[in-house]
Amino acid sequence: MTQAESDTLGLSPVQIQALLFAAYTRSDVATVGNFANTIGTTHVTAVKILNGLVRRELINKSQKAEDRRVTLLSLTSKGREIVNKLDNWGHLLDDALQPIPEELLAHFEIGIGSIISTLQKEGHLIVSEPCLGCIHFLPNTGDIAAPHYCKMIQKYLTHEASLQECPEHTSSFQV
Repeated sequence: MTQAESDTLGLSPVQIQALLFAAYTRSDVATVGNFANTIGTTHVTAVKILNGLVRRELINKSQKAEDRRVTLLSLTSKGREIVNKLDNWGHLLDDALQPIPEELLAHFEIGIGSIISTLQKEGHLIVSEPCLGCIHFLPNTGDIAAPHYCKMIQKYLTHEASLQECPEHTSSFQV
């Protein structure tokens, strides 16, 4: 399904995943390594995927100032245009779930949550989420420009940054 939807944009599903990763992951952790971990592949394979997007001028790669070995990812203006067109990407699954009654969906969600939790604990799945609900997140402890603090990276975050996905998210909730 995602292949058919991706074809309309001239991209593969994994290329779309890369664009979404760069768009919705906090900029200081939107790295090649974290992208590789997120999609469950090697660093070399991730680089090949990303280099194709760099050639198409959809993604920029830059070295992290604090550690030149780390490559940060960001969208170009063309990349942002594509991401804006992805609002309905994956809609076929949403459409398939529509006729299912709410009480069945609630049980389905609990079951899927358990599967995801198990896969995450066993290291087979990386779950990226915004800061809220993370054990490292301390809300409203800074100043007006950067009100939140992350204990993991020992850095104050803007409110906007706290709303982006982080592959280092560690849930404070138990399933």
